[in-house]
Amino acid sequence: MLNFKEEIAKAISKVISVDYVELLQSIEKPKDPKQGDYAFPCFRLAKTLKKSPQAIAEEISSKIQFENGVVDKTEVIGGFLNFFVDKEMLAKTVAYEVNKKQNDYGKSNFGNGKNIIVEYSSPNIAKPFHIGHLRTTLIGNALYNTYKYLGYNTTRSKSFR
Repeated sequence: MLNFKEEIAKAISKVISVDYVELLQSIEKPKDPKQGDYAFPCFRLAKTLKKSPQAIAEEISSKIQFENGVVDKTEVIGGFLNFFVDKEMLAKTVAYEVNKKQNDYGKSNFGNGKNIIVEYSSPNIAKPFHIGHLRTTLIGNALYNTYKYLGYNTTRSKSFR
């Protein structure tokens, strides 16, 4: 899958001659989604380049180029250079990835090696099953499946009510 953050770091790296791996760690998501999809804070470059963060952001914005149309536009807000990802490119990337991975799309090994117990109710044959049991049973089972999908070593613990 196309890594937009990595593409942005590589493009910035070409403009300011700093290793893109170092820049990759600085790129963040703006708090307000209206300000873009990614933001690059230029504050730590101010000492090195002996310019204000806003001037650095404006300079990078005027010189930056993206080969595959990854970014639709850039915007300077204070000392931040904000990037707006091309939504059509994003949609194509996600659709390609979903088609390629099928049922494994979104799967990760985030919880690999970690244990988790999900405790939830299940029907008790000695008591009548009612709507209250259904809710907790469905939520518990959904949590179990989600953790399992993320790679956790998941154990179900069903309590009988």
